[in-house]
Amino acid sequence: MKKSLLITLFLFVGIVTSMACNFEFSTKEDKKTCKAGEEFVIDVKLTLTHRTCVVTPDQTKFKPEGIQVLGATKWKEVTPGVWTRQIKVKVLDDSKKKIALSATRTCEKEGGYGIYSLNK
Repeated sequence: MKKSLLITLFLFVGIVTSMACNFEFSTKEDKKTCKAGEEFVIDVKLTLTHRTCVVTPDQTKFKPEGIQVLGATKWKEVTPGVWTRQIKVKVLDDSKKKIALSATRTCEKEGGYGIYSLNK
């Protein structure tokens, strides 16, 4: 019994330490919906899970859908391995029911992917 518990623990630790970079998205207003023409700021938090990642935060690719990116701050390291930036967006007047901002990181380990979306 102890041996199987120990093996399970090692597998869990191995999986957790090999996970991809983590993205978190938020807005100051904690928005639940949006409407055409509205402008707001999306806060992006990137947590690097690999201590020696060769991919810099600046190499993160963003893809807007149903929104126009009006501007963005530079990445700022708030604690070791945790980076933030703010992206100002404007909701487009189109027929889509949702808006989205996806972030992708590609590297030799696992990279990372995150998405922020709201209903219109």
